[in-house]
Amino acid sequence: MSTQRRSGAPAVKTVAADLRSRLLLGHLEPGTPLGEVDVAERYAVSRPTAKAAIESLVASRLLTRQAHRTARVTTLTPDSVHDIYRTRSLIETDAVRRLAELQFAPEAAFTANAEINKLLSTSSHSSIIDPDMRLHTSLVDAINSERISLMYRLLADEIRLCMTQVQGATLLTTEHITHEHELILGHIVAGRADEAAETVRIHLSRAGQRLAGKLQT
Repeated sequence: MSTQRRSGAPAVKTVAADLRSRLLLGHLEPGTPLGEVDVAERYAVSRPTAKAAIESLVASRLLTRQAHRTARVTTLTPDSVHDIYRTRSLIETDAVRRLAELQFAPEAAFTANAEINKLLSTSSHSSIIDPDMRLHTSLVDAINSERISLMYRLLADEIRLCMTQVQGATLLTTEHITHEHELILGHIVAGRADEAAETVRIHLSRAGQRLAGKLQT
């Protein structure tokens, strides 16, 4: 990298994006410290730029930091996992219920699940995370509530962090995930609101319970 220190909003976004990618790919272990000096040196940016990038990840809860302490990679706990999935369930069950009342499922959801189906034979379980996230996000966005979509996006990085650990430990098979997606979409299109909401609840609860159980061991 160049020894010239970069700064400004573009540099902050670049550094934050790379750190975020490394975190979500599991390249940075939970509890790993990320100091401003180290980040500035690694990316050849100014300390204020490094600080701003770190703060953006603290805001999305991928990093945690106490007052006057170095930021560290977030360590998920059983309680935090239960809370993340419980919050997801509140948002997503309401979303699919509303969509079922309209008998409308967005094309993006079907496209994402088809992409997951194509990945059934891959050995890289993490490859399904992006389409999985797109499917769930498309369902929330389809109810056309700017504020609910914003709330969901505030959870997005924590959701991805959980997905990374679920897939990394193979706590759910790709076949099972895509099958439940098909059930959810089928219930929505058929107008079965209660069934759609209950299938989403079970879908999320199972993932949350298995991840929380793994973290307890």
